[in-house]
This record gives sequence, structure tokens and C-alpha cells, in this order.
Amino acid sequence: MKQINELWPERLQEFIKEMRRYFKYMFNDHMRFVLIFGGGAAIYYYSQWVKQLTPEFPISLVMSLILAFFLTISPIITLLKEGDMVFLLPLEKELSDYFRKGMRLSFTIQAYLLLLVLAALMPMYFKATGAGLVSFLYLFGLLLLLKYWNLRLHWDTMKTTEQGTQIADPLIRFILNASALYLIIEKASWWFILAVLLIMVAFALFIRASVKNKLLKWELLIEKEQGRMQMFYRMANMFTDVPHLKSKVWRRKWLDPVFRLIPFGDKNTFRYLYSRTLVRTSEYSGLIVRLTLIAAVILFFVNNLYVAVGVSLLFLYLTGFQLLPIFKRHDTKVWIHLYPVQPIYKKVDFYRLLIQVLVIQGLVFGGVTALGGSFVNAGLVLMVSLLFAFIFGKRYAPGRIRKMEQY
Repeated sequence: MKQINELWPERLQEFIKEMRRYFKYMFNDHMRFVLIFGGGAAIYYYSQWVKQLTPEFPISLVMSLILAFFLTISPIITLLKEGDMVFLLPLEKELSDYFRKGMRLSFTIQAYLLLLVLAALMPMYFKATGAGLVSFLYLFGLLLLLKYWNLRLHWDTMKTTEQGTQIADPLIRFILNASALYLIIEKASWWFILAVLLIMVAFALFIRASVKNKLLKWELLIEKEQGRMQMFYRMANMFTDVPHLKSKVWRRKWLDPVFRLIPFGDKNTFRYLYSRTLVRTSEYSGLIVRLTLIAAVILFFVNNLYVAVGVSLLFLYLTGFQLLPIFKRHDTKVWIHLYPVQPIYKKVDFYRLLIQVLVIQGLVFGGVTALGGSFVNAGLVLMVSLLFAFIFGKRYAPGRIRKMEQY
């Protein structure tokens, strides 16, 4: 029993140690600069936008949907490992305190996240309603109660592998969360609020009764924990090599015509390899798509030239910086070193591909800015983006690659 009681502190200490190791690389000088620059620009633009809000703005709907999303996403930290399914399964009844501590840690971390999200939304709420600090504390207390409700329901659904339950549970919780928050923020009749709360209680009791006397699904628990850690590793891999990362590779046959544009020859060996890696590996292709779409949405609605240029440069930097690990991705494979190709072509091909990606992204940024209605801003955004792409690929990237080769 003593070993069981010591299991959680040992796992938690390992977890904190690993987080610290990767955070050291993630929050380096470059990323701090980006966060300060990007955060300052976002705060300024957000404050200007809040000042222009009108009473017709659907503040209750926007706040309820955003907060409901963060309430519904309630991952539970268990710190389980793959071998636990064999060694800890017989001791499940003795692990109640272990899982209780995991639930407590999950609640604490997600409570801080909710506090940040609510703090970000409050200027908009104060502007639209004229409320004060008391309303902020009241809403935060309500969010804590709802977060506990979501965590408990998510934990109960971990005792079943039924596909219908796994899909319906987060959907129903999101609808109930959004409904309750909307009615409360809108200051609707207490009868409506009470009706939603009773439905939430009834849903919780129904789930609890449906999984009563059922054991935990260890395969599901370990799969969820591994998925949560892989998400963190993908973020950390943007800044340093992560040996624990398991990448998904997709065939994507429909993109084969793109690779036929690469001329055949020794000089283009690594160009072909890196292009295939970029397209087939979800962590890189997905990264490019996500960052491009986020920036495109922002640029479509931004009319200020300085903000538009700043957003373009920020997302171009994030894309380029997070693609740098591709350079060393295949270094552990022995046949890469057997290629009868001069080493200089490896760097040349990588820098060329990096510039091409950033140029395409810059073209998208310029096009979206033009669709937003400002052709002058679009031309300047395009010009600055293309200039940045070449400076990043010709000047900045080689310096970073030299540092990477020293380790």
C-alpha cells in the first residue's frame, strides 16, 4: 500500500521535470519577443475594437459560446503509462486516491485557464453591460462549479467505450454549458435558469447510473493521456527535438503532381525529401494550414496598415521558425547519410523550400487583405511579406541551423 501512495508524487515529479525541460526551450528569447510584440498588438487592437462596440452586439451569445467551449474541453490528467494497463489494473480499487489527485490537478490547471479567458472577455462585457468587479467574481465562481460538473461527467464517461456516448457527451455538455451561461449573462428569468440546471443535474445522474459498477477502461485512459502528451510534444517540437513525439504520416496521393514539378537530379534529392516530409507529415502541413487560416481571418477584418503588417510578419515568423526542425528530422536514419550528394545541397534545398512556403503564405496574406477591401494595404502586406520570406530564409534560418548542428 505504501508503494501505491507514493505513485502519484513520483509521477507528478517526473511530469513537472519534463515540463520544465521543454518550457526552457519553448519560452526562449525569440518566443518572448514574439509574445510581447504579438500580445501588445493584440491588446491594442482588442481595446480599440471594444471601444467601438454597440449595444446591439450579441455579447451574451459570444461569451457563452467561448466559455462553453473551454468548459466542455475538460481533459483529465492521469499520468498513466502504457505498462500500467498490466501492472496497475489489478489494483484499480486501491487507486481511488491516485485518480482523485489527478482530478484535483486537472481542475486547478483548467481553473487558471478559465480565469485568463474570462479576464480577456470582461472588457467586452463591461463595455456592453456596465457591470463591475462583483460580476466578474460571480461569473468566475459559476465557471468553477460548471468546470467541476464537466470534469466529473467526463470521468464517468471514461468507464464506457460506447462510441455513441463518447460523441454525445461533449456535445450535450457544450449545449447545456452554453445555455446556462447565456441565460445567466442575459439575466433571464430564474425559472429558465433553474430548468437548465435541473436538466444538467438529471444528465449527470443519468450518466452516473449508466456507468454504475463499471470498471475504468484502461485502454481509453491511457489513449487519452498519450494524446494529451503528444499534443504538448508537438508544440515543444517546434522549438527542440522531442524523442517522445509520434508523428502521423499520410499518403496524400492527390498531391503527387506537385512533386513532379521538382527537376530530377542529385542537386534536388533533399528538396524532394523535405517536400515529401512537409506534405505528408501532419504536424507540419497542419501547422502551416492552421497558422495561415488564423492569420487570413484576422487580416480580412483588419483595416489598420500597421496591424496588418504586424500580423503578417508575426505569422510568417511563427511558420518559418516552427518549420526549422524539419532540417534534422531524418538525421537519425542511416540511409540519408549514404546519399551520394554533397552536404551543401541539403542546406540549399531546405532554405529554398522554407522560402517557397513563406512566399506562398505571403501571397495568401496579400490576397486576403485585398479581399478585405484595402488594395493599398494588400500591396504593402505582400511586399513586406515577400521581403521577410527571403530575409528569413537567407539570413535568419542559416544562423539557427548552425546552432542546431552544434547539439
